[in-house]
Amino acid sequence: MKLMAWTPNFETGLELVDAQHHGLVDMINQAAPHLALNDALAKRSVGPLLDNLTRYAAVHFRDEERLMAQHHLAHDYLVHHHQSHQHFVDELTQMRQQYEQEGTLSGQELLRFLSGWLTFHILEEDQRIPRQMAAMATGMTAEQAYEQVNQPQDNAQAVYHQSLLELFTLLSERNQKLVQANAAVQQSQAELQAVNASLEQRVQERTAELQASVAQLKLTQSQLLQAEKMAAVGQLAAGVAHEINNPVGFVTSNLVTLTGYIEQLFGLIQTLQTAAAALPPEQVHAVQAACEKIDLNYLREDIPSLLTETQEGLARVKRIVSDLRDFSHSDEGQWAPVDLNHVLESSLNVANNEIKYKAKVVKALQPLPPVTCIVAQINQVLVNMLVNAAQSIETQGVITVRTGAQPDSVWLEISDTGCGMTEDVKKRIFEPFYTTKPVGKGTGLGLSITWEIINRHHGQLSVNSTPGQGTTFRITLPIKAVSA
Repeated sequence: MKLMAWTPNFETGLELVDAQHHGLVDMINQAAPHLALNDALAKRSVGPLLDNLTRYAAVHFRDEERLMAQHHLAHDYLVHHHQSHQHFVDELTQMRQQYEQEGTLSGQELLRFLSGWLTFHILEEDQRIPRQMAAMATGMTAEQAYEQVNQPQDNAQAVYHQSLLELFTLLSERNQKLVQANAAVQQSQAELQAVNASLEQRVQERTAELQASVAQLKLTQSQLLQAEKMAAVGQLAAGVAHEINNPVGFVTSNLVTLTGYIEQLFGLIQTLQTAAAALPPEQVHAVQAACEKIDLNYLREDIPSLLTETQEGLARVKRIVSDLRDFSHSDEGQWAPVDLNHVLESSLNVANNEIKYKAKVVKALQPLPPVTCIVAQINQVLVNMLVNAAQSIETQGVITVRTGAQPDSVWLEISDTGCGMTEDVKKRIFEPFYTTKPVGKGTGLGLSITWEIINRHHGQLSVNSTPGQGTTFRITLPIKAVSA
């Protein structure tokens, strides 16, 4: 059964508009045989058709209004046409509510509404678009063209259009009254159900409050335990850093002195070699043989290189010790402006032992403005995420860190090429005590505490992960934190 037949009268001459109109007519004709029966199958067909109509309205109305704006049609007409579109959307919304809440919307009612609105809108409203364009092409202004198409038409087609308009208006008013009546009935039923369920609801609320209190207490206890562990680790790290720093200091100093001594010795040897040229030939030969035996020329080249490499190694040890001392800083209550790039570098040094056997680190760091934050807490967040990234890589992979700035915030990303996460796992990773690690390998509090720290800084923490490809965590922090 075909409810509507496409005729040349429907054509506007606008290719995109006509194609979409034709698609809508086909959509209605395809659903019409099921909807007209008014049986169980028809009721099941109403929902999919409403979904299709909603999608169609979003696309078609947008394209049609964009086309009218591009051709600079009169503003009053654009407003009027938009209201016509909005009227359809409102009617569709009411029908959707009637269908979902009441189940009283029949397929025949929907078909009558669609046939009336579609015929009126295409023949009356949409036909005005090309007529105004044609009038403007002759030199008329947009307002003159709109006024011309608004002139009453004294012919049979105008009477037909007016009849359709009246039919559509009556149908719309009836649907609105029906929806209002159904809403009143729904409200009465809801009030009655609320009274009947009030006692059960209060019991459920009290039970939920008790469960939430118990869960919060358990979380607080675990976080206190984690905080105590972190404090103990911090004190230990600070002590180790202090003990290492002292011998590193005097070794560095001694190495500088040793470098000076060796330069003096090489200078003395050069002087002796010059003086040896005046000795008897057999003694000159003996000196040359001794120099060749120890490969003096090679030593002159290699010893400075060894000393330079040793100094670089000591400098790295000193830098690691400094980062450990910063990481274990016990004063977590002070907010201060810092460069997150420096904090990230420090965190990379602290987590280096976990990373170096698993991944290559790639840095893409942009200059950042100072961010007001609690440095020790942000350092803890970054170390935790870097260690997690390394642990997600089974053999060898890449960890990429990126930073950037926006007008009022900075962002930081940590990406890995590890095992990734499924959607189910990703939904739960910030839950306290949830972990995918084997028993004894994790408490399930790392990301929970991380989320809480970022939330305390009024920032945002998001994750994007694909199983088998890797995971990216993105942290966004305001440049000036509210808590500061």
